[in-house]
Amino acid sequence: MTDPYHIVILGGGSAGWMTAAALSKVLDRQHYKITLIESKVIGTVSVGEATIPGIREFNQLLEINEDEFLKATHGSFKLAIAFENWQNIGDFYLHPFGPYGITLNGIPFHHYYLRHEREQGANAVPLADVNLEWTVARQHKFTRPIADKRSPLGHIKYAYHFDAQKYAAFLKDFACKRGVMALEDRVLEVKQREKHGAIQALITEQHGEVGGDFFVDCSGFKALLIGEAMGVPYHDWRKWMPCDSAVALPGQHDAEDILPYTRSIAHPEGWRWKIPLQHRTGEGWVYSSRFTDHEKAEQDFRETIGNFDSKANHLRWINGRRDEPWKHNCAAIGLAAGFIEPLESTGLQLTQSAIIRLISLLPGAGEMRQRAKAFNHFCAEEITNIRDFVMCHYKLTNRDDSEFWRYCRDMEIPDSLQERIDLFRENASIFRNSNNELFNEISWFSMFHGQGLRPHNVHPLAEQMSQQELAQHIHTVQRIFKQVTAPLPSHAQFIQQHCKAQ
Repeated sequence: MTDPYHIVILGGGSAGWMTAAALSKVLDRQHYKITLIESKVIGTVSVGEATIPGIREFNQLLEINEDEFLKATHGSFKLAIAFENWQNIGDFYLHPFGPYGITLNGIPFHHYYLRHEREQGANAVPLADVNLEWTVARQHKFTRPIADKRSPLGHIKYAYHFDAQKYAAFLKDFACKRGVMALEDRVLEVKQREKHGAIQALITEQHGEVGGDFFVDCSGFKALLIGEAMGVPYHDWRKWMPCDSAVALPGQHDAEDILPYTRSIAHPEGWRWKIPLQHRTGEGWVYSSRFTDHEKAEQDFRETIGNFDSKANHLRWINGRRDEPWKHNCAAIGLAAGFIEPLESTGLQLTQSAIIRLISLLPGAGEMRQRAKAFNHFCAEEITNIRDFVMCHYKLTNRDDSEFWRYCRDMEIPDSLQERIDLFRENASIFRNSNNELFNEISWFSMFHGQGLRPHNVHPLAEQMSQQELAQHIHTVQRIFKQVTAPLPSHAQFIQQHCKAQ
């Protein structure tokens, strides 16, 4: 009998234990062995984690009970991301997870809405009223999809907020029950056949040599395997995305009114997040070290939220991506592979998609060059599209109240983003570059509209409906959404009834 194929994961945290949990779920113990090495000395930063709807698919893959998961992680539900002060000080808009209105004649609803807005001016139905998730979120309510799929509530889209460390602990328990060996140790050396070559083993402080067939680097920004051992270069995108630092603190919390959305509030040197969990509200002050120093950032943050006592967690990163996240017999997942600042809550999504990609291109005996090539191609395509989407929030601003915002407004952007902006400006058209692209037409429209970009025209077919018919259709959507959401419980009440943490 041949020995099981041994996969060694370096690093715990969300990325490591998400990887271990998924692999332990799909791989049988007879043919595969999984070992995870983590060091408590290195640790992780405990912050609230905001996600997007893809995380539900990941949890469903693991067949995790949603209520049990939310109880264990002190989680709450999330229908959207709110953006405040981004185009101008005082502005507010949501990026909701579900669609606007109803597609007509094969033409996306936003074309019809933009025509309605153009014709009706101040009398137009607010955009917030023609999106189900936005309608529910602004009332601070929540429900899961109901059984009746004829109702709009049968298709409501949502994600979560949860404690990242508690999620890692939850998945660690899940993975270890399915045979994953967890070693608490520190790696002293990476044993390779030659410099930057395939990995043979990790030399640890207490457990000696841990050999393996394939290694997954979840060591965070340190990138001990893919960066240090493999020598894979990193593409630095800070010229387009200058925010590279954050300070995290607990904020004021209202357990009776837990918002079902993440708040992103722009300030003179960047933005701050508010992530509502069941037991606390996590807050972070994101900024660019080019335009302010760490001491001033922390002082400004404390004065803004009125917290002068709690210990602050300082975070640093480089927006960008690894050139080859899979090289030889090593693949990087999570921060070791690349990172985009948390504005659109894409951190765990990048981790999740890389895990699913690794399972699809499952490493094994023999040559793996083409699988690595495919993995690297799709990783680069995905994170580049996310980069453009996040970058666009900064570019489409009117703010000139600080050197930071003037830089963002005036910076040169990649052709890939400029072409999207120009296409929408011409006639409101939005297309995904590929099926691998995370953000869809709903997301791009939410951001374009919220940041004040208006097209010169809309799709010609959207002009064929009479003005009266169009107004009637949009008012009908508004009326239905108000009717179906009126009886819903508050977000806090829903949590209390279904998934309250003990």
